[in-house]
Amino acid sequence: MPEIKKFFKNSSAVSDVLGEILMTTVAVILIGSIAVSIFSYGGPDDIPRTQVNEWIDAETDTIYLENSGGEFIDTENLEIVVNVNGNRYTYSSSNISENLGNKNNWELGDRIEINTLSEWNLHIEEEDEVDMYLIDKPSKKVFQKLRLSAGEN
Repeated sequence: MPEIKKFFKNSSAVSDVLGEILMTTVAVILIGSIAVSIFSYGGPDDIPRTQVNEWIDAETDTIYLENSGGEFIDTENLEIVVNVNGNRYTYSSSNISENLGNKNNWELGDRIEINTLSEWNLHIEEEDEVDMYLIDKPSKKVFQKLRLSAGEN
């Protein structure tokens, strides 16, 4: 029994051990909080990347868009906005899918043909400047802006 009392009374180097435990605990908490903040970052939005060839046939009032490179684009996530002389027209994802033969993806070489006369009752003149925006609906961001002239084929 006297040895146990002697053991409890001898407290040399206890402060060093407690200091090490405290420093280790602080370091673990700091590293953990930094790791949580880094790994919780979602990163940039996944916006599709593609290259589009575009042209207008003013005689038939048709806008052509051809996927000529990049990623396949999910038609459910795509919306096309056309601005002609300050007037905005929207071509919805269901119209795009139907235009592509009810496909779910706009793939390499696929062509979207928008007849503006039948779709929006819009006749395109030679002098019209047409701005077109391809919009990723989930992120609500424009991933391609196109400027078309009816005089160019």
